[in-house]
Amino acid sequence: MIAVFGLALIILIVNLFFLPPSVAVINLVIFSAATAIAILGYVKTIRSSIENQVKNLELETVIQNIRDGVVVYDTNFRILSLNKPAEEIFGLNAGEVLRERLEPGMIKNPRLKTLIEIIFPSLAPLMNTISASGWPQIIDLTLEEPHREIRTALNRIINEKNEVVGFLKIITDMTREKNIVESKTEFISVAAHQLRTPLTALNWSFESLNKILGDKNPNLKDVEGLAKEGWQLTERSLKIVNDLLNAARIEEGRFGFDFEETDVNDFLGAIVKQAEPIAKEYGIKMVFSPSAKKYSIKIDKQLLGMAFSNLLDNGIKYNVKNGNVDIVAGPDSNPDSVRIEIRDTGVGIPKEDLGKMFQKFYRGTNVVQMEPNGSGLGLFITKNIIERHGGKISIDSQIGRGTVFSITLPAK
Repeated sequence: MIAVFGLALIILIVNLFFLPPSVAVINLVIFSAATAIAILGYVKTIRSSIENQVKNLELETVIQNIRDGVVVYDTNFRILSLNKPAEEIFGLNAGEVLRERLEPGMIKNPRLKTLIEIIFPSLAPLMNTISASGWPQIIDLTLEEPHREIRTALNRIINEKNEVVGFLKIITDMTREKNIVESKTEFISVAAHQLRTPLTALNWSFESLNKILGDKNPNLKDVEGLAKEGWQLTERSLKIVNDLLNAARIEEGRFGFDFEETDVNDFLGAIVKQAEPIAKEYGIKMVFSPSAKKYSIKIDKQLLGMAFSNLLDNGIKYNVKNGNVDIVAGPDSNPDSVRIEIRDTGVGIPKEDLGKMFQKFYRGTNVVQMEPNGSGLGLFITKNIIERHGGKISIDSQIGRGTVFSITLPAK
C-alpha cells in the first residue's frame, strides 16, 4: 500500500511540472480524493484484521482453558485447533495434526485411531446418539484399547453470512465417573448379599421363637415381646437389603423377567389377599373393585407383584386410623391397555415432593416424620418394574386427602 501511494505521489509531482496549471489542479484534487478513499479503506481493512485477530485470540484462549477436550476443524475436516485435554484423550501432540485433513481411512494408523473414531463417530465400536435432532449433536461413544467412555457435543461455526465454515467438538472423558458409579453399585450389591444371608437366618430364628413362645408358654410374655420385636427388626432390615439388591440389579440391567399370561383380576385379587392381614393390623379397610371386562396381561407375577405390594404397603402405613385403600381395575383411554388405580385416604404428599417420589432414596418430607425408617427405594423399584412391562405409573395427591397411584398396563 505504501509503495503504491509513493509511486502515485511521484507521478503527481511530475504532472505539476509538465502539465498546464488548470489540469494540474484537477489532478491534485482527484489525487487527494482518491488518496483519502484509499486511506479510509486501508484503515478499515487493518481494523477488521485486528478485530478478527483479537476474536480468534479470544476463542483460542477459551479453547485452551476449557477442562474438556476441544477440537476445531473446517468443513473439509482440516484440524484448526486442539487443546491440551484433547491431546491427552487422543494421545497426540497438536503439532502432529494441525492443518492436517482427516479421512476415515486414517483409522488404520494406531496413532490416529482415537482421533478418527471421535471425529467420525460411526467408526467407533459402540455409538449412542443422545440428542434427538438439531444442534448441538450429542453422542456417547465406547472406545477400545484402552477402554474409554466418551461423550461428544458437536456444534457448527457460522460466519457473518450465515455460512457454515467449520465445526467445534467438545469431548468429555466419562470413563472415571462411570467406573465410580459401577464400583458403588458393585459395593452395594456385594454388601447386601453378605448381609442378607445372616439376616435371613436371624429372621427365621426370631419368627420360630415367637411362635413357640406364643403357643406353649403364656408366662413368658416379656420374652415373647422381645422375640416379636427382634423378628420385626430383622424383617425390616431384610426388606432394606432386598431393596438395595433390587435397585442394584435395575441399574446393572440384571433384573431378569419371566413373563406369563394371566387375568388382571386374578392377579390383583391375590395381591390384595396377601396385604389384608397387614391392613387389619393397622386398622385399614381394603376394597378391591375388579374390572367388569376381562383383561389378559402378560407379566412377571413375582416382580409385578412386588411393585403392587409396595404401593399397597405405602397406602396402608401412611394412612389414617380406620382409613381406606381402594384398588380399582377398569378400561383405559387407550383401548389396548388396562387401568389400575390405588387410592388411599392417607396423609397425602406435599406438592413440592410429587415430582421426586420416584427418585432413588427419596422419601416424602412428611412421611419421614411419621416413619423414620425406610430405604426410599420402593417407588423407584416399582416404577422400573412397571415400565419394563410396557406400562406407566403416575401419582396425584393432596395433603390430608390421600394419594392416587394410576397404573396402565398393555392388555395385548
